Amino acid sequence: MSNSKFMQSPSAIFEDAAMSYLPDGTSDQGAPGASLGQPAQPLPQGLLEAAKRRNERSLLAIDGVEGVSLGQTAVGKEAIVLYLRDASVKRRVPSQVEGYPVETSITGQIDIQR
Repeated sequence: MSNSKFMQSPSAIFEDAAMSYLPDGTSDQGAPGASLGQPAQPLPQGLLEAAKRRNERSLLAIDGVEGVSLGQTAVGKEAIVLYLRDASVKRRVPSQVEGYPVETSITGQIDIQR
């Protein structure tokens, strides 16, 4: 297991970044979400991003949702990530959006300084 300060639990999410982050013991070959022993199915580019854009306003309108991002589930499936003010907000968010799983991360209140 990695010593990364970003990995907080076995069910942690992995956000997209300039370089993809993959937990130890996984490879970057094939599409996210490919199961061991099964060939990866390439996913059309931009579908997750488009689903995020279409739903971002309504997700941010949920009291306690501080941010919306893209990431992956613990098993490598593409996901929409919601940043929540506290754990009580989790029961008010959907478990999926347009067929994509929704992962959550408790961040506390996020204040943007400009």
